[in-house]
Amino acid sequence: MFRKRTLACVLFLLALFTSGTAWGKPRIAILEFEDKSGAGAPGEAVADMLTTELFNTGDFTILERQRMDAVLSEQGLASDGYVDGATGARMGKLLGVDFLITGAITQFKTETAGGVVPLPLGSFGGVAVGTHTAYVTLDVRAINSTTGEILLAAREQGAANATVGGLAAYGAAFGGGKTGGVLASAVHKVVTKIVPRIAALKDTAAEALSDAVFNVIEGGNVMVAVDGGSAAGVRTGQYLAAFREGKVLKDMQGNVLDAEKIYTAVLVVREVKPKYSKCEIIRAQKPLSRGEKVEFLRGSPEDLPIGK
Repeated sequence: MFRKRTLACVLFLLALFTSGTAWGKPRIAILEFEDKSGAGAPGEAVADMLTTELFNTGDFTILERQRMDAVLSEQGLASDGYVDGATGARMGKLLGVDFLITGAITQFKTETAGGVVPLPLGSFGGVAVGTHTAYVTLDVRAINSTTGEILLAAREQGAANATVGGLAAYGAAFGGGKTGGVLASAVHKVVTKIVPRIAALKDTAAEALSDAVFNVIEGGNVMVAVDGGSAAGVRTGQYLAAFREGKVLKDMQGNVLDAEKIYTAVLVVREVKPKYSKCEIIRAQKPLSRGEKVEFLRGSPEDLPIGK
């Protein structure tokens, strides 16, 4: 019994470090932004800034850019551009993510205003002064990789006329001198407007996962198969909970309102196909049979009350 509990703990920790969805975090990939401003805007730097801010929310597992580029390049797809729903869904499935974030920079400019301050220095007319103001507009889409549905289409603008602390590292990417600094600041202001709107998609993903119910189509005592695959949002490393239905609650007209769930096993997804997945049983009282129900597990696999 001790060895079984130890193995379960090891598997849990392994999944924790290899799959954000074990904790219910949606997996996302952020493409390099397309420059539609005509001003030579750095799409990669904009995507990097958005990646940093989304990572700091702690709400998502974000695919590393080098891995994303390698997968898409292998399939002959570019990792930049403002893609549509169908292309976004295809990319998302290839990358194994729940959402694909794509965007375009539609405005990227600075304006200079100023004049001369008179000085009482004889023939010296005065000192020239001026300010730089940057304007940046981003169009961002979030695409569901399962359905191709565009879940978010946001347009936000940011303006800045002074550098913001902590953004010096981005200055070189956005241009030289003060101009680069105010452009970086303007981009940061836009990004901080967009991040909460993307973060709200976490709840959408959670609702989709909590509602999904699959069936065991091949039973066993070590490995089983379920009829949920990548097309249904199943990912390698996710935990699933098998259950059977107990007592049924009906209204006065005989309509089923709810059914008791008696959990029978905890599974971890080992191999994912488009329409089915193969899973390893890590906790169970007895082998699983064809026809038992399966849902996404929320919380720790050690805490699920098996047989209760």
